Amino acid sequence: MAQSPAFLVSSDDAIDYTPAAAVVGGDVIVQAGIVGITPTDLAANEKGSFAIEGIYDVPKTTAAWVIGLPVFWDAAGTPDSGDAGSGAANQIGTGIYMGIATQAAGSGDNTGRVLLNAPYPQRPVAVTATTGGATTGLIPAGASYVTVTSDSADKQISLPAGFVGQVLRILVGTTACELISAVAADKVNEVVVGATNELALTAEALYTCVYTKSGFWIVTGLTKLGAAQAALVPDAR
Repeated sequence: MAQSPAFLVSSDDAIDYTPAAAVVGGDVIVQAGIVGITPTDLAANEKGSFAIEGIYDVPKTTAAWVIGLPVFWDAAGTPDSGDAGSGAANQIGTGIYMGIATQAAGSGDNTGRVLLNAPYPQRPVAVTATTGGATTGLIPAGASYVTVTSDSADKQISLPAGFVGQVLRILVGTTACELISAVAADKVNEVVVGATNELALTAEALYTCVYTKSGFWIVTGLTKLGAAQAALVPDAR
């Protein structure tokens, strides 16, 4: 039985693109969730293409970047140098995933260097719970697997600003801790966490946190024996 053949459509790592409004070469484009960059100017309704691979310097918000961490494109973001709301990249999880940073960038740098549409990094991150969940207790934006060290069940770790569809797993060490959010208005299982509420995480348990929509995390847990924990409800701090 012969396999049906596949046919090469494009070898230049570009996708056909016809803009509804004119675009300028170098504009970042999002089409059906795919981020790309237009190589040339295109008039409205003129068929062209946009690149989906390569290393690009893109406008970024006023914040430092860490090499190797995910980068997101916010079409309404404000660049460090440019028109407010004209679009900018960030590492806090706002917008659509566009790639990884290939070099560090300072807070005042106008651009950041991105490997466009690189596979999403799946690297473990270690955090240490603190009083208030800041500094070493803050889970980095874009993290996917986190191990936690704590010296008190009353200390906290903080969820980062999430992006829709993000899945974050948290493995707690031999001492329990509390889960809050770095975004004051974010909810965990329908309860605002941050200044007033927190979710207790038990020792040696594994938690799965899914950012389902803007401002909402659903968190479930497994004991160290793999048994599902009962519904998790944050309570007052």
